[in-house]
Amino acid sequence: MATEIVARICESCGRIIQVPAELTEFSCVYCGAKQHSLDFTVTTLPADEADRAYVQEHLLDCIRDFPDYFKQFTRKKYEASYGVHRDAIRETYEAMDRYVCAQPARRDELLEAFVNSFLEQWEVLQSSKRNAKRRRKEFSDKLTLAWFTIPAIRGLGLSIGEDFTELLRKRFNERYPGNSFEIGSYEEIRSGFRKQGLLGLFGK
Repeated sequence: MATEIVARICESCGRIIQVPAELTEFSCVYCGAKQHSLDFTVTTLPADEADRAYVQEHLLDCIRDFPDYFKQFTRKKYEASYGVHRDAIRETYEAMDRYVCAQPARRDELLEAFVNSFLEQWEVLQSSKRNAKRRRKEFSDKLTLAWFTIPAIRGLGLSIGEDFTELLRKRFNERYPGNSFEIGSYEEIRSGFRKQGLLGLFGK
């Protein structure tokens, strides 16, 4: 079940802060003042900020919720497995699309921020494993990213789809040059499963 995020006004600095509804005590991220839920004035989170909060919470569900999903990459299983993956991530990336489209002047800045957040969450996820297990997990998660997530985001037909996935590929490859990949589409992958085509998705 997704965590409910609520917006409250800090009694110390007056800024709006977003917190999980179940928390009763925490500190304001802006002024550091210790807070108690009973001291808060509850406010309605603007629709666009609700979208941003939702994306941040679910951004890496495409990997986290699909461990070893690359094993579904077979001629018989790929079409159905791709559809499951695409439908599972739809709400997150539609929310991202709404949020970015609502602020066209900040499009590049917002996409960069979401990509950075994706990679930061990726690093946290990978760091839960060590040495050989981490290398195996990084590789298997990269296969899921390249074979399912990237094609699924592109396949949703969103205005951010091409720009977000290309920027993600670029920043990922800069950060992990020894584990790079290239962009592929569902149609390109589905058409073949030829060895050369599969290897073409990876830079190294």
